[in-house]
Amino acid sequence: MAIGLLIVWAVGMMYLARFVCGNWLNHLALYTFIWTLTLGAYELHWIRYNPISAEAWLYIFLAWIAIYLGTAMLMGQRKQPPCPPSEEALRRLKTVIILFSLAGVASCVVLAIEIMKEIDPNLFVALSVGAGRIYAAEFEETGQFVGIPYLAFLPFAASALAGVYGAWRGRIDWVSFFPLSVACITGVLSVSRYSMMLSAALFGFSFLLTPKTKPIYLSRIQKILLVVACAGGIVFVSVVRTDLGLSLTEQSTTLNGMSEWISFAPSLYFYISGPPVGLSEYLNDSSREANLPWGRYTFASAYRFLSKLGLATPVPFHQEFYGTPEAINTCTYLREVHSDFGAVGVFLFPFFLGATAGWLSNSRTTLFRILLLTHVYVIVVFSFAYLAMITGWWIQRLAVSLVVSMFLERASRPAVVRSIARTLPGIAS
Repeated sequence: MAIGLLIVWAVGMMYLARFVCGNWLNHLALYTFIWTLTLGAYELHWIRYNPISAEAWLYIFLAWIAIYLGTAMLMGQRKQPPCPPSEEALRRLKTVIILFSLAGVASCVVLAIEIMKEIDPNLFVALSVGAGRIYAAEFEETGQFVGIPYLAFLPFAASALAGVYGAWRGRIDWVSFFPLSVACITGVLSVSRYSMMLSAALFGFSFLLTPKTKPIYLSRIQKILLVVACAGGIVFVSVVRTDLGLSLTEQSTTLNGMSEWISFAPSLYFYISGPPVGLSEYLNDSSREANLPWGRYTFASAYRFLSKLGLATPVPFHQEFYGTPEAINTCTYLREVHSDFGAVGVFLFPFFLGATAGWLSNSRTTLFRILLLTHVYVIVVFSFAYLAMITGWWIQRLAVSLVVSMFLERASRPAVVRSIARTLPGIAS
């Protein structure tokens, strides 16, 4: 019964998203799909979860409505036709993608050496038998197995740029595959599925959001390579991480049967269906974490930077665990938003998120807007699990991408246009 009502709601919201945004591929449809998936998975009850409280249900649907209202405020304006990029812009963009990817390769080499030195000289054996240790070191922030700090995130910024590059070129070539491959290797070496899903999301969203000036052609081999680059590493990590193959104490006979064929099926189902229950348990916990400093998750990167300067503003990289009864610390982005801003923030944050996405969607004529919108979509796609802004890499990728976009757009404009722009501000903008 509950699944039926959820499907009816989702279908209605999908059509409403189409009406508000004018097309089917938009952030509202993505939000509806993601949240229908996680709530639908919960309603299957393949794990005997604690029930979701009425307060949690209220917040979930309040935020759902809020992101639609925010979008409706700024959608529907006149959209400008796309302008084809210059050859100079493509050349400079290609150069940046290659440089960022090579920086990631250097970090991968250092990370591989660290793993072989600490675990086993044979890299494949080290990844197979030491996957749990590598993941634990990352989770516990021990400082081991990090590669080259401040270089490891560059392939992910390059992935977003590569999506734009592929859309502008009208085809996916080796330049587009390069950062995806490096990000996949980074994910395998760090035993992290998130890294690979993130690079795929950045590439896919920027590719889809970039206005097309020529038809896109993908051969069968290119499609296969895209799938392998995005999914191959995820499957490998899921197999070698023994902690993902463990049975959950409250799983049903259905999951027991599935786990005989796919060892990580219970873990996959848990990560998809568990976050809404985690939100409920967070709201039910009277001793839950206090919001000190104010907005610490939303502005986590700024507070961590201030903490390095000596101020008492530390923000943990991993949130607290709650029993569902299985322990989980990904409790939807609403947990972070509620912790930061209270019940009012549960409405206002998705409202402004939708408004920002709607405003940027109206005119995707510059690389700056496309990349900013891409990172907004990343918040949306991971909203069922956590607030993407809490990770330091989100703001680092965003900052680097936007700085690069401004540099490329300024450098690629003809000199005569720049001269006019200096004398008559606003004409060339």
